[in-house]
Amino acid sequence: MGCLKRLKDPQSELLLLRSCMGVAKLLFGLRTCQPSYVGEAVSVFDMGLRNAIEDIVVCGGAFFGDLQWRLASLPTRFGGLGICSAEDASSYAFVASRAQSWVLQDHILRECGGELLDSDYKGALENLHSSLPDLDLGGFYIKDTAPIKAQKILANALYGEIVKTVEEKFAFSPRQRAVFECLRAPHAQDFLSVVPIEGLGQCMSAVEYRAILKYRLMIPLFPADDPCPVCRKCCLDSFGEHAVHCKELPGFKYRHDLVRDVLYDVLKRAGISAKKEAPVNFLTDPLEGRSTLRPADILVFGWEGGKHACVDLTGVSPLVGLRDHGFVAGHAITKAEAGKVAKHEKACIENQHVFVPFAFDTFGALAPDAVRFLKRVQQVVSSNTAHVKGQNFVFSRVGFAIQKGVAAQLVARLPTISL
Repeated sequence: MGCLKRLKDPQSELLLLRSCMGVAKLLFGLRTCQPSYVGEAVSVFDMGLRNAIEDIVVCGGAFFGDLQWRLASLPTRFGGLGICSAEDASSYAFVASRAQSWVLQDHILRECGGELLDSDYKGALENLHSSLPDLDLGGFYIKDTAPIKAQKILANALYGEIVKTVEEKFAFSPRQRAVFECLRAPHAQDFLSVVPIEGLGQCMSAVEYRAILKYRLMIPLFPADDPCPVCRKCCLDSFGEHAVHCKELPGFKYRHDLVRDVLYDVLKRAGISAKKEAPVNFLTDPLEGRSTLRPADILVFGWEGGKHACVDLTGVSPLVGLRDHGFVAGHAITKAEAGKVAKHEKACIENQHVFVPFAFDTFGALAPDAVRFLKRVQQVVSSNTAHVKGQNFVFSRVGFAIQKGVAAQLVARLPTISL
């Protein structure tokens, strides 16, 4: 893990750490050894893992504390970076392995006699019960009732318990609570699975990628109360909220256009006929002689019932106007989606077109209509490729484009260093 820094590319480093150098290296030992015997190895491994992710995120800088490590070591579906710690895995891996191999154990030891439920397994179950007091482990004591997918059940229960207690443990502020909710939204972490491919625009500079990771791990990015160097109208906050909200060109429009361009490229590669920035001229004012409705971001030909679909993109920040209570993750994008529908859908229908609002937020969450649209694109991709996993690139590429646009807004406001 210590050699990762030689790449000098945090995007590649994080991908390798998650897939090749993380807890998977230790998982066989954790599944075959009683937790009490691997405690020291787990501690040493996690120390190296934490140092590696700390170097990726802050590169020797400050503000990477226990909260950041806890967030980074959560699975992506729970809002983390997918760098699962060995300590977490050791609490359930041995029990899960034994429970899933009851039949095999019974076959191997069929002539040996004795009791399969040995003291090691009983001790591991007792330790697990102390970590998950609300989970019914009764089925794990009996061969015939042991769950088939024990590891998945136990992992979900463990991380679900961690998520419930993390806010109280770290005394979250309203902003931290809201960010944590946004990180757990569906598709918010899709960008993490993107393989760096420069030709597809799936690369960020080291500064951009670190800025995104810091923003999501709630690490201060800016000196508080410094004026925004772009709009020069407001002061920056330390966590970068103004940088993301600021609508001063070119950053805000760049994010919108980048997502639009990537979505158009996805459609083109999927074999779906579409046109970018297509003039539709629905509402023509006779006095002005020009369209009063701007061009569709993307026009998809014959998309629904033979009718063309006008796809209109809009990006919002879910933390605008954040209050001490009442925050609901996903509310901002559903509100933006409803606003687009109210504004443009009627005109599209009257002109024999279909309107598709495509709303997303700065953390990568997507509104329902956007999810439905991309799922249908996935189906097209799946039908045109021999590799089923190839369809996953649809959500990943769009998610990466969103984060790349946000990174551009953050980096544009970082203080410059004069040498």
